[in-house]
Amino acid sequence: MRNINGGIAPRHLSLNLRHSQHADDVTHHRRSSSPVVGDKRAHSAVSDQDDLRPTQAQRSSPLRGRPKAGDYDEITREVLSLAITFYRCFLSARDAFPDQATEMSFVKEAWDTACYNRNVDIELTPTLSKLMTNRGSHLRGELKTKIKPMVELMFGFKSGQNKKTIKANRDLTEKLKDDLTFTFKDIAARKGIYRNPLFQKAVNAMWFVNTRDEAVTQPQMFNPFPLPGFALVITVTEHLIDEWATGIRSDIPFTAHDYRDLYQTHINALRRFEEKTEKYGILDNILVRLHNIGRHVISTFPFHVFSQRPAITDATIAAAILEYQEDEETETDGEDGDDA
Repeated sequence: MRNINGGIAPRHLSLNLRHSQHADDVTHHRRSSSPVVGDKRAHSAVSDQDDLRPTQAQRSSPLRGRPKAGDYDEITREVLSLAITFYRCFLSARDAFPDQATEMSFVKEAWDTACYNRNVDIELTPTLSKLMTNRGSHLRGELKTKIKPMVELMFGFKSGQNKKTIKANRDLTEKLKDDLTFTFKDIAARKGIYRNPLFQKAVNAMWFVNTRDEAVTQPQMFNPFPLPGFALVITVTEHLIDEWATGIRSDIPFTAHDYRDLYQTHINALRRFEEKTEKYGILDNILVRLHNIGRHVISTFPFHVFSQRPAITDATIAAAILEYQEDEETETDGEDGDDA
């Protein structure tokens, strides 16, 4: 059976990861000179290193209003930024709606790993923890924002106030939600379960947009694409379909309280599907394909084009000057109404 991805390997850390379908089963084996990530100590997991630079989180400005990363000194901000990246990975690859205990274990592991990566020992305070856990709702909201226009376009919902349009949207909502119809590649024929093209587009848009995205910087967490992350995509898609239930799209908050159970339902359905089709590796293939296509998109995108070419060339500027000089009737703002 396919194993759910679990651990984070920092840039300067070599880990042998054992993945399982449950986050609690993940064990990290570091170099013998370093303790295991998540070791219960007063400080981070790197406190016994000879070259450690001990420090405490220092505020760079007095606390005013809601705490933010900018309140802290440069090294703390750097560790916090890296820890948030790891924390977002855990949400995507392990559990997008963790309970409080799991959430705090994610936070501690992410913080310890970030400290190890930067070779510092900074205390994880309640305020820093809060700055990290806030990113859970941010990640889910970000995914909703990216998928929202896809749902309307790809499923065929129509904006409008007339009765015919409203009824069509309501009927479409019921059809899509009936027995996971919205997950099929061919909705009319109900063929290709879990292969709807929207899912690949959503994965690309969320995790494979640029070289700084989590699936690119932490590939060991996303190859194959993790089942919990796929369940989150499916859950958000169904949530956005729910917004059309009345026939007119209305914004429904995507909260953990309202959608955690639905997320778990999709997790369970995927695992049952995986178990029943294990002989054929159907879900394995789907998850591998989600990663491979996303990775291919990011690897073939010509980022170098933007870095090598100026925003405007000298030739373009010279042509504009020549055009200006040759024009006998130069326009001035407000005097020529043709282009107003």
